[in-house]
Amino acid sequence: MRAIDRRTIRTRQWLRDSLLALIVEKGYEDITVQDITERADLRRATFYLHYRNKEDLLLTTLQVMFDALVSEIEPTMRGDLLAGKSQIASFLVTFRHVEQNAALYRILLNSPGAVVVTKRIRDYIVGQIHRTLRAVPPQTLPMPPDILAHYVAGVELTLIAWWLENERPYSVEQMAEYTQRLVLDGAMGVLNSVTIKN
Repeated sequence: MRAIDRRTIRTRQWLRDSLLALIVEKGYEDITVQDITERADLRRATFYLHYRNKEDLLLTTLQVMFDALVSEIEPTMRGDLLAGKSQIASFLVTFRHVEQNAALYRILLNSPGAVVVTKRIRDYIVGQIHRTLRAVPPQTLPMPPDILAHYVAGVELTLIAWWLENERPYSVEQMAEYTQRLVLDGAMGVLNSVTIKN
């Protein structure tokens, strides 16, 4: 059983790695399942044992990447109502990750299929914030948690996309600071009003 599990993990890693390499080379839209399996040196039948189609593989791959990113950010999330988004360390990790994968994200966020990718990234950030906002009784918030979470996610995702589109005109450290300040001046103002009312 363990050998099968290890083989499955290895096969999925090969498929994810092949997809990411091909996106940078060809763009997402032009990739086929055949391209992915040839790059991974696997049969098409093997692909379909693990994924429904290339979009399923892409979304799973993004999930794995985001989970790894969140594990780095996790220390900043403890006790933070915005899942670490009130601390600059969280944004430093995120912008470093984006910089290391700039070619990939530039293609994904500007491709015809970008809506799916953008939604997945936004939903992931929103989910993280929702988990930490559960510590606040909803009736004490002056607005629904959904709005607050989507605001923070929107600020971060919009600035990442803009940064990449414009060839990263500011350093990682500057972008982390600017993003944190925007989040603090807006979203944290809402949370501070909760503290005052209580």
